[in-house]
Amino acid sequence: MPNFYSDYWWIFLLRGLFALILGILAIFMPGATFTTLVVFLGAYLFIAGVFAIAGALAARKTSENWGIFLLSGVVGIILGVLTLINPFATGNALIYLVAFWAMIAGLFEMIIAIRLRKLITGEGWYIAGGLLTIFFGIVLISNPVAAAITLTWIFGFYAVVTGIMLISLSVRLRRR
Repeated sequence: MPNFYSDYWWIFLLRGLFALILGILAIFMPGATFTTLVVFLGAYLFIAGVFAIAGALAARKTSENWGIFLLSGVVGIILGVLTLINPFATGNALIYLVAFWAMIAGLFEMIIAIRLRKLITGEGWYIAGGLLTIFFGIVLISNPVAAAITLTWIFGFYAVVTGIMLISLSVRLRRR
């Protein structure tokens, strides 16, 4: 019985290569504008969506989970097109989304530390981490230019790690 993952290892390879290239550009070309990164993100979402749909269609006879790949691909294409149509709106939304997420995550870290203070020691460090996360969110909102550069670097490192993992996965799948 054919296995979707090992038969279509090259889909993971292409996605990994694209993510790796995008990550390297984001890290080593910090002078590139945040808008350019957002456009690259839109292109990545679109291309990854196309590959996910291609993989889903190829796997519809051999994998019972092909619908998840199809949904993932459709969402990726929609988000990619929306991003390419209006990268400024997407860039702003991304900065505020990350900032508010950081502030909420920091608040929850502090609440958890306070609730666990009878069960753990060193909860002050967890509270300090929560305060630092909240501060990070505030800094993102207060200085959008620095936020754009910071998020560009974070995205770059994330894309490099993801790309390496996908390439490694594709090599292991090809061996099968």
